[in-house]
Amino acid sequence: MRQRRAARDVGTPVPVALTAAVDPSRRLSEGGLVQASVRARLFGMPLLRLDATVVLMPAAITAPSSALAAENGLAEAVRSINDGAEVLAQVRRNGRQ
Repeated sequence: MRQRRAARDVGTPVPVALTAAVDPSRRLSEGGLVQASVRARLFGMPLLRLDATVVLMPAAITAPSSALAAENGLAEAVRSINDGAEVLAQVRRNGRQ
């Protein structure tokens, strides 16, 4: 008898919110332009074609504090759940009268 393997959870990366702004202390001529082309074939049949142009320029990158953002989100979620529980309790009390 063949046993089935348990499905594993595939971890997905957590997206990071980055903010990029032009760095006024650097010249735009320090940037660059990249052009790329990727083509995939299987048995001579084209499967995929990607053409890309990417502009690279000096920028100031900032990221929010993930710990602070997580704490604020969790606190907001707990408040929402508590508020919902209070509203539900009031509706149940008023419905019984």
